[in-house]
Amino acid sequence: MKIYNTDAYKIISKFKNENLKVDHIITDPPYNISKENNFSTMNSAKRKGVDFGKWDKEFDLYSWISDYSELIRPGGSIIIFCSYRYISYIVDNLENVGLVVKDVLKWIKSNPMPRNINRRYVQDTEFAVWAVKKGGKWVFNKPENVSYLRAEFHTSTVLGKERTSHPTQKSLALMEDIINIHTNPHDLILDPFMGSGTTGVAALRNNRRFIGVEINEEYFNIAKKRLTEENNILLF
Repeated sequence: MKIYNTDAYKIISKFKNENLKVDHIITDPPYNISKENNFSTMNSAKRKGVDFGKWDKEFDLYSWISDYSELIRPGGSIIIFCSYRYISYIVDNLENVGLVVKDVLKWIKSNPMPRNINRRYVQDTEFAVWAVKKGGKWVFNKPENVSYLRAEFHTSTVLGKERTSHPTQKSLALMEDIINIHTNPHDLILDPFMGSGTTGVAALRNNRRFIGVEINEEYFNIAKKRLTEENNILLF
């Protein structure tokens, strides 16, 4: 296991120089959806704004895809979480570098954050684009006890002891489900925007190898603590 407290846009040159190859990239980069809160009722649990911080504003959403796609082995996959606003742009960028888009996954939350509920729908779904690299058989582990799988995952948002200070932390149950379906034991998973390390924790719990990159020191330290509790790792 290796994790890096650095900029994913900078460390890619190191990865290329080392001829790093990974089986999968599974990542949850910033969505670029943050806006300043201007509600007069922000203290009400029924009305919350969306301002995650500077890191979720003016983020370069797409140019990393070309460089990191070169690291994926033939038949490997990439899963990128994103806002519904940018699905088509991410699909275009993936296809422009020769990857084959297979589906859009949906994370449907059983307890979504209420926001301006008298004026709009509750936003209970997030999305992830799944694509594969040509030249090999991609992984899709359908459980034998179901006849087919829908491209949707139903879990709650993060609660209790699992909750960290990261505002957009993904559910561990969600990431474990995705990893078990789209990767095999001992596969190497890379997350260039690791955040609080949920993808890594899910990988370790399911006998996968993991490389993570996170530029924010606070979130890196959260991920480091969580991963250390799961297993011994190499820190860089």
